[in-house]
Amino acid sequence: MKQLIGLMGLLLTTSTMAAILDTDHYRVVITCLSQDHEVGCERVSYEGTNKDTGATIRLVGRQVMQPCADKTTPCHSLGYEFSNGSTYYFVSEDGHLKVIDGSKVLINEYGEWTYE
Repeated sequence: MKQLIGLMGLLLTTSTMAAILDTDHYRVVITCLSQDHEVGCERVSYEGTNKDTGATIRLVGRQVMQPCADKTTPCHSLGYEFSNGSTYYFVSEDGHLKVIDGSKVLINEYGEWTYE
């Protein structure tokens, strides 16, 4: 599993690579927007589409990295975070899509990753 997570983080470091998370009700496309990114991606885009309604939202956020033992160097990706006003979006490397507005959970779904 750790190898898969590391591979996904590595794949997203190429600017043309997109990671796509498909859950029961949503399709989320994550793309790295940063030009210089040896480890992780400072700026990432989120394009989330509701499969039932076709509504789409586009956001820009960042990749969340777990620090290494030295507590400074980024080791591996935990996922991606985005915000839209008071609404917080988190897409984890293990395929968890969670959207929260304040203390209210709006979306809490798991899905499968594919790569383009």
